[in-house]
Amino acid sequence: MLELINILKAIIFGFATGLVISVPLGPAGIESVKRTISMGYRVGFVVSLGAISADLAYLLLINAGLSNLLAANKRTEALFWIVAGIILTIIGYVSYKNKKGHKNSALNFFKNGSLGSMPFLTGFLITFTNPMTPSLWLTLSGTVIRAWYYVDLFSYYAFIFSILVGMIAWFALLNYFALKGKQILKPSSNKVSFLFEYINLIIGIGFIIFGLFRLVI
Repeated sequence: MLELINILKAIIFGFATGLVISVPLGPAGIESVKRTISMGYRVGFVVSLGAISADLAYLLLINAGLSNLLAANKRTEALFWIVAGIILTIIGYVSYKNKKGHKNSALNFFKNGSLGSMPFLTGFLITFTNPMTPSLWLTLSGTVIRAWYYVDLFSYYAFIFSILVGMIAWFALLNYFALKGKQILKPSSNKVSFLFEYINLIIGIGFIIFGLFRLVI
């Protein structure tokens, strides 16, 4: 009976944790909302699923020893920031140029290739290269997730699974509200989409600058 209660508590607290950590709108969330507004709910939600898959990948990598790698080499964190900034800047720039009608071979490569026509890969890359992602999961793995590990194994896995379910539920709602917002504010939906593209560009450039700063100090 006690084990069943622990599993139910793990599910409830895990779901709540997934919601809480997903609420702050990061680069992947911005890209997801932007794609929902410009391309529809399914495309935006697939970006979110790619982002959540990257979170899951970090959970597995941390358990495989990523935390030791990051602790051993301080410059690795700076490289994470730079790579994340480059990818965000490219995605924002390509989206902006495509909306403006500018076409060239490089832009067509990203649009018709992996970044443009594969929203899942876009969400995965944005989140996987975001240096905040490993920091988040390192913190969670060393605190609340580890606490459930010492309760019992079933509760531990139920907690992790529920975190992912909570994240999926939040992004499903986020994209639904973005879609409804587009329908209500249809005349200005293109302006909103452009706004999110500018935000990704600004965040990307900021990541690069911060990464270079961390690399030289």
